[in-house]
Amino acid sequence: MIKHPFKIALIVVLNMIFYSCVTMKKNYLYNQPSSGPAADTTFYLSSEIYNDILTTDGWYTKQTECITVETSEEAAYSGELGLIIKWDRQVAGCPWLGMGFGWDGWTGKDLSAIINTAALQFYVKLPAGEKSVLPFAIGLEDYTGAQAWLGMSSNVVDAEKITSEWTKIVFPLSEFNWLEQEADPGSIKQVIFNFEGNGEIYLDEIKIAPYGGGFRKRAYLTQLHADQFNVDGKKGDPIWDLPKLEFGDNIVHLAQVDSFLCIALEVEDKTPLINNYQGDEIYNGDAFEIAFSTKAKANNRRTSYLFSDRHIGFALGDQTIVWDWKKHRPLTKGISFSQKTNSGYIFEAMINLNELDVDVFKLNELYGLEMAVDLGDSKGRTEQIRWNNPVNDGFSNNPSLWGEMLIIPFIHTEIQVTELNVIDIE
Repeated sequence: MIKHPFKIALIVVLNMIFYSCVTMKKNYLYNQPSSGPAADTTFYLSSEIYNDILTTDGWYTKQTECITVETSEEAAYSGELGLIIKWDRQVAGCPWLGMGFGWDGWTGKDLSAIINTAALQFYVKLPAGEKSVLPFAIGLEDYTGAQAWLGMSSNVVDAEKITSEWTKIVFPLSEFNWLEQEADPGSIKQVIFNFEGNGEIYLDEIKIAPYGGGFRKRAYLTQLHADQFNVDGKKGDPIWDLPKLEFGDNIVHLAQVDSFLCIALEVEDKTPLINNYQGDEIYNGDAFEIAFSTKAKANNRRTSYLFSDRHIGFALGDQTIVWDWKKHRPLTKGISFSQKTNSGYIFEAMINLNELDVDVFKLNELYGLEMAVDLGDSKGRTEQIRWNNPVNDGFSNNPSLWGEMLIIPFIHTEIQVTELNVIDIE
């Protein structure tokens, strides 16, 4: 262990030349769990990117007048040494400021299986003062040179402000622009920090860590057996014991049984089950809407529907009408049931995905999702309560407003959300 501060002056170009001549092995960043939730297993094998010592796995921009990187006991969040980073892009007209870590001997790191359940995580603090964000972005570069990037924003700061106290920073892997940059998460060469403006920070404990979700809300859609969900309005089935999704005073549980999307919904409504509308207009009364993608890895920043996207509505009145807004037609091959309660109503349904002409959801894949409860009376809709994006309307035309759902296997009825982040990764 190195116990004294030292300066690193390793130029990125030298690293690139040296390591481009080496045959790289692929290093998987996860262990396969033996059975059940993986909370008891070692999730990552090569997760530590920086911890106490900078070796030839690390580099930073050549000009010391633009940026300095030192190890120091003062900058240690844990262990003995952390990094003190000072930079100023304007002082000498520096064209680009950055540093990077090849980590684990510059082997190729395979993030593809954990891209939806992990994040790049580290801790920072300021010498003094406070800031909402810091002027830098992070890139993940593959061995073709393609780089997926994610900028610093309040979304990644696990606190209201960055101060002189340690603050956790979390960059979800799923939020990097992999598709736009055509970067391969299965063969990652290095992590790159790109600094703008000027600043000084203490930085420590850079690693890949389990993380459930990104900047959007995430639902876990559980695969159940056929005998584990009966559409009868009774809350004794296992689907009601799955992690609940709350929006407003409403609660929904989602599952998949073979080719059926299953919904168990409980709604607070002073005038329940009133809907006198037909066809595309069913949203004007009591209704439940669900929009989702059926193409895994579809770009969640898209602003228009793909052919594989669907938007389904349930008109909840004297009878239930199931409507496919995408194809402007009713659906008849599913099952549904609704009944009034003391505070509103309970609704259960099974949508036949085959009737929608789409593929069945695949285990461990991530899909887009948005849901809404429409409250209405005899005169029409009075309110729409949305799950992922309660502020911005328009999810029926714009998938970028959706959240996401991860397809997971059924384990047991009392499973906790924190256990779901790391199970059965293949």
